Formats: sequence, structure tokens, C-alpha cells
Amino acid sequence: MKKKLSILGVVLLLSLMLAACSGTSSSTNGSTTLSVTTTDFKFTPSTWTVPAGKQITVNITNNGALGHTWTVMTKPITGSFTSADQSDVYFTSGVIQPSTSSTVTFTAPSTAGTYQVICTQPGHFEQGMVGSLIVK
Repeated sequence: MKKKLSILGVVLLLSLMLAACSGTSSSTNGSTTLSVTTTDFKFTPSTWTVPAGKQITVNITNNGALGHTWTVMTKPITGSFTSADQSDVYFTSGVIQPSTSSTVTFTAPSTAGTYQVICTQPGHFEQGMVGSLIVK
């Protein structure tokens, strides 16, 4: 009996750790909330998993010295983010200023897949401020 409880405890702990790594947390009403921390040129976590077509709430804390965005692209970009890429923005948080937090809500894409998440501030994408939104 004691061994079964230990195994159950390990399984529960691993499940919680995996959920934390994906940056998702489902509440009792079926919506999904993501927590994101931005620093200069990095998202933490950098991968999030969400259900297709559902309402998503994103709590963003900017711990960096620069303003940042959390922007979901409809198709991946390479090279530099330019004004021409604006037409491929699915959702953006807008600029979150240093030492502030913001909560934004959007509807996840209805098509499953992996969507690129970037910071659209000049030079930030190029410095590696990129993540992945996995829609299932």
C-alpha cells in the first residue's frame, strides 16, 4: 500500500511538472490561462500548449529593461520582423512596458499546429525572442 502511494505521488508530481513546462493551466470553467515572463530577448517558458478554438488568457510579466510583445504569427518568419510581416500577425499583446504586467485574452486558432510566438519590438526577434504556441 505504501509503495502504491509513493508511485502515485511520483506520477502526480511528474504531471504537475509537465504542465508547468508547457506554460498552461486550465481552470474549472474550461478556459486556459498561460503565464509568461519576458526578460530582454527571452520568453519563460518558451512553449505553451492550448486547445484549438478556445479562449486563452495570457498573464504577461515583463521583468526586462525594455518593452516587449507576445505576438502569435499565422506563419513562421525568418530573418527580420518587418512591417510586411504585420499581415501574418494572428494576435499581439501590444507592448508591455518594463517592470509591468498585462493580462490579455484571445481565441486560439481553430487549426491544430505549432505557431511561432515572437516579440515584435525592433531587433528582439532577431536576438532570439521566439517561442512556440502548440494548438491541439
